[in-house]
Amino acid sequence: MRAAGLKIGLASVSKNAFAVLERLGITERFDYVVDAALVARGKPDPEIFLTAARELGVAPHDCLGVEDAVAGVAAIKAAGMFALGVGLAEVLRQADLVISGLDRFDLNAVSMNAVTQ
Repeated sequence: MRAAGLKIGLASVSKNAFAVLERLGITERFDYVVDAALVARGKPDPEIFLTAARELGVAPHDCLGVEDAVAGVAAIKAAGMFALGVGLAEVLRQADLVISGLDRFDLNAVSMNAVTQ
């Protein structure tokens, strides 16, 4: 995604997202991180995704949200974003596109699906 010039944000309901990213040594991979301590309402409310988009300077309709939970997908859709579900299609029915795992992620396929939405 970096090679494509895209900004990358993380919207986590964990209050220790920063600590986890730091321990994993991947903090610099994200342009902005929103954790539960920065928002008043949790998923499925869209606040966390809208906050990330605003701080990244990107319109929600130009965002791709990636989620593995039903509440997260609902929040992404409520924010007006394209929702990529990671998991089972029969569970993540509200997602615009579902893949079985991040190893299946293809930015070109997501872009094509987003354009046809």
